[in-house]
Amino acid sequence: MRLTASKCGRREFLAVAGCALLTSAAGERRLFDGASLDGWVRAGNGLWTVQDNAIVGRSNHQQPGPGYLFTDSEFDDFDLQLEFWISKSGNSGVYVRQPLRQFGIEGDQRPAHSPGDGVEIQISYKAGNNVTGAVYDRQKATRLVGAEERWNAFRIECRGPRLRVWVDGTLVNDFSPLASRKGAIGFQVHGGKPHDHVVRFRNIRLA
Repeated sequence: MRLTASKCGRREFLAVAGCALLTSAAGERRLFDGASLDGWVRAGNGLWTVQDNAIVGRSNHQQPGPGYLFTDSEFDDFDLQLEFWISKSGNSGVYVRQPLRQFGIEGDQRPAHSPGDGVEIQISYKAGNNVTGAVYDRQKATRLVGAEERWNAFRIECRGPRLRVWVDGTLVNDFSPLASRKGAIGFQVHGGKPHDHVVRFRNIRLA
């Protein structure tokens, strides 16, 4: 993801230059405005809402199955930073470099399950290989950092074929190669059966 002066106003050269400087100084792009799901698209069967300046994901009891929420834009290299909150025994994840396509709730229709797809960075504090910070079904996290039912800082950096993951400032994964060089960023509500787990995301930005 590269921010350029072409995204600024064009009334005059000085205005463009000033805007470019401000963009460079800020060094980030916010993906969530804290009030709406503008810029995001739903897929699958989860329920996504905005509450208390956070994106909230829940199971849809009338239509069980995983749910997804993706940016409507795709990005190449970026440094994604956000905070997540997961309820006790909850299971969720963050997708990166996932090309936008038709998604489903089973098999290869799921994100991060087809050749050329992106990957899912797991959020889970249950026992198993795919705990928080793991690249789902590809590489374990080196250690478990953070906790349930509190806000945790997540940083996911994609540079070329390399991906690195930090939780609360601790590096927990260094993975390569990524099959996809460009794709959307997304969130997951886990589960084939109805459940009452909740996941929240806030302060979502790209550097």
